[in-house]
Amino acid sequence: MDSMLTRNIRFLYIYTFVAQLFFDRALWVIYLSDKGLSMSDVGIAEALMHLSVVLFEIPTGMIADMYGRKVSLFIGNVLSVGYGSFMLISDSLSLFGLALATLGVAMTFQSGAEEALAYDTLKEKGQEHQYTRIFGNFTALSLLSLSLAKLTGGWMAEINWDFVYGGIIASHLLALIPILLLHEPKRELSIPEHKRITAQWRSQFSTSLSIWKDAKIIHIPVIFFIMVISSIVVLTFYGQEYFTRLGLSAPIIGAIFTLEGLIGVIMAKVAHRIERKWTFFTIVHYGYALYLSFFLLFIITPVWAIVLSFLVLSQLVTLFEPIFSHFIQQHISSDIRSTFFSMISVAESFAIMILFPAFGVMIDTIGFVNGFFILFLLLTIVFISGQFTLRKSQKQSSV
Repeated sequence: MDSMLTRNIRFLYIYTFVAQLFFDRALWVIYLSDKGLSMSDVGIAEALMHLSVVLFEIPTGMIADMYGRKVSLFIGNVLSVGYGSFMLISDSLSLFGLALATLGVAMTFQSGAEEALAYDTLKEKGQEHQYTRIFGNFTALSLLSLSLAKLTGGWMAEINWDFVYGGIIASHLLALIPILLLHEPKRELSIPEHKRITAQWRSQFSTSLSIWKDAKIIHIPVIFFIMVISSIVVLTFYGQEYFTRLGLSAPIIGAIFTLEGLIGVIMAKVAHRIERKWTFFTIVHYGYALYLSFFLLFIITPVWAIVLSFLVLSQLVTLFEPIFSHFIQQHISSDIRSTFFSMISVAESFAIMILFPAFGVMIDTIGFVNGFFILFLLLTIVFISGQFTLRKSQKQSSV
């Protein structure tokens, strides 16, 4: 492998690991509660984070496409330092809301940028076929880093919360080093550099919409991906409380989520093997059907099987993500790659913004089990509709 390619991928690996060291990932709700915020306040702060993602995801994706992915990653990590700093000094809902909104904006600068930089690095050297394996390594490193951060963050919090957020600040300052050492591959620019920023943004946005309109082959996979991601986020977030009500202790719940992350490392590493063995739409069809099956088991089985089903559901998502990313990357050009993935991220955040409070209301009114069952029905309806649409398009293409 070319030395520049090897060097770039290596620095991206280092960056991915260090930038995912959010030591409060499994603790921030507890931290806000300790600071005197109610669960309603926590919900407002969470909503502000997702709102910032919806508002800034596409513009920041355009910045990455126009001015470089290194610039985008650098700004994102500086904002992550700001998040840790705000959390450290905040003592009111408004300041904590500002902290989480800052994190949301940081995520928009980072999302899609490293994937686009990796793909363009590989494309520059004619090695695009390695993308799924490389992306799988990114995912594995992220999960390994998050698992380590969850365990370490718990120990830090036992000593002093300052160590948790001081650690986040330090890790994201360190993440700036591999970013600065990255080589920025050449990108195809569809619009001249001298045009006004607003004109460039309009052009990028309209081009992304045109791709969505023309590339009908990606519609169902994107919709399925958004539904699966949104549902697994709901399971993960509310699952902590659900497991508590099922009688599991906090240490056991912590072990479950740590195990989920560690198994995910293996799943991410084998994704490219799955991709080589089956076609993309075969993976989509049977993978979604399998996801539905274990989602139903999560609802109706005993406690031990509920935990097992949760672990399987998480791994199915981890396994599919790099395969999905590779499929989408193949159908878009590099000049709008970050922008288009930002549009997908906006759709995810918007779906989560709707699903989260709706599911919370269902818990309060009809309970966890009935809420999960309604979510299962929604996933099933989307699956059946998607299959009908795919078969219809296949019949039309064969005529």
